Amino acid sequence: MVTRRGRICGVTKEVLALALTVLVHVIGMAALVWALLLDDDNRPDWRGWWPGDDDDPPVEPPPGPRGDGLPLRDAEPSSVRLREHGRLADAQPRPARRPAHAPAREPARQPERS
Repeated sequence: MVTRRGRICGVTKEVLALALTVLVHVIGMAALVWALLLDDDNRPDWRGWWPGDDDDPPVEPPPGPRGDGLPLRDAEPSSVRLREHGRLADAQPRPARRPAHAPAREPARQPERS
């Protein structure tokens, strides 16, 4: 049925390729709509189709916190409450400023001039 001019049953190869691409996309969209509209009870289990690593035993959950609730023994609560109204800068006192520059030293004695 293939002719020498690149046609199959009167349809060019380009049109056939475009039709095949459109057909695959339409089938894919129909499968997505079908999967979205199904109830959870009727939905197939997609993970059961391929073998995987799901056969491992379940991992034990990590142990919970122990002690009196503080994560570390040397942990202390914050000295600033951030939930209160006011500026964050006002919560801590400002550090002391550096003292003013000391005046330039004058030599205690004058060198002798000869």
